[in-house]
Amino acid sequence: MIMGVKMWVGGCLVAAVAAAGAAWFTTAPETGTTHAVCGPDLGRDDVVAARSRAVAVVEAVENTRYREDGGSAYLTTRVKTLEAFKGEFGDVLEVTQGVKNGGSPGRYATEDPDRYAVLEPGRRYVIAVQSGSTTGAAGTEAWAWYAEPAERGLVGEREHWQEAIATPPETAASSACEDIDAPAG
Repeated sequence: MIMGVKMWVGGCLVAAVAAAGAAWFTTAPETGTTHAVCGPDLGRDDVVAARSRAVAVVEAVENTRYREDGGSAYLTTRVKTLEAFKGEFGDVLEVTQGVKNGGSPGRYATEDPDRYAVLEPGRRYVIAVQSGSTTGAAGTEAWAWYAEPAERGLVGEREHWQEAIATPPETAASSACEDIDAPAG
């Protein structure tokens, strides 16, 4: 009889612990995730200038190609160079940038439109090129990792970017990683 009581009490304790654990699991708030973001701070023009192979003001002429590949989407735009500030630029060249999946002509978007604007035909932008060819030779294209509307006018952009190019960043313009906490959702 004592053995039966011990088994019954032990079984109840196990059941109570299991119930409490299940209740906590179903009512506990989601904590989100932490992931690393690597790359330079493209919110600082001195870093953009220091880490880019080429910087120029361009006018977008035509979106020539949209493609999705491996979960990513890319938009290629023919641009006309208005003024190069760093590096060599051909008169006209193809520039590719990453965009959100599911785009259609005139309806492309990026994750950070303030520092990575979608190049729209007829508008002027400051672009910074990380890789690829800026010569404009047939069959070549450049990878723009930074694009923002040229809102200062050509003279204002020239002055601003010449200063950014001439002034190295105070902190290292490295591609170090930092942890970002993403909310649950």
